[in-house]
Amino acid sequence: MIRHKLFSKGEQIHVLISNNRYSNIVFPVKAIIHDVEFNDKMPRYQVRILRFYDDIDFLKRYMFDMKFEKTFEGGVTSFKVARQKIASVKEFQNYIDSKWESFLITVDSVMCTRTHGEIIELYNNIQDFLVEKAIRDLYELTNRSTYSKGKYHYESRGVFEAHIKKFLGDRAGKEKGYFDKLLYRPLSMDYDNLE
Repeated sequence: MIRHKLFSKGEQIHVLISNNRYSNIVFPVKAIIHDVEFNDKMPRYQVRILRFYDDIDFLKRYMFDMKFEKTFEGGVTSFKVARQKIASVKEFQNYIDSKWESFLITVDSVMCTRTHGEIIELYNNIQDFLVEKAIRDLYELTNRSTYSKGKYHYESRGVFEAHIKKFLGDRAGKEKGYFDKLLYRPLSMDYDNLE
């Protein structure tokens, strides 16, 4: 049974778009549904972008030259746009609008919401997860024994944790075991017990 919010063709929605290669880069946009595909797992929508919420510098850095799924069958939309010809988000939107059929994107229903507030909440939850993952990855990179002579090496988790606490300040979680969960790194015996 489908438990996702269902939207109709022609409805304006808010969407998080990303591509398969760089799934950690997510763009919140306002869009209109051009086509709908229903299947056993989840509905998918082919959308036309109506508004970008990121600034032009971020879009030029990450969206230009990126490819996205265009059709339900796997066709590709490529944002091959000359960076020097676009100076603002408005200019980029006008360019997209002038060739909108070339810039359709397919998204899963779990990345769609009705309101701007809902999409920003979903986006923030995803970004929080990505930031926490990056902190965990940073700890992993700086704590390896073979990196002990490296410029950014941390000898102990306690020192790394103290620096992260100082960096995060009031933004650190207040729940018990926050840093244990944040910096959790399985030991070799944890992997030995996997089946």
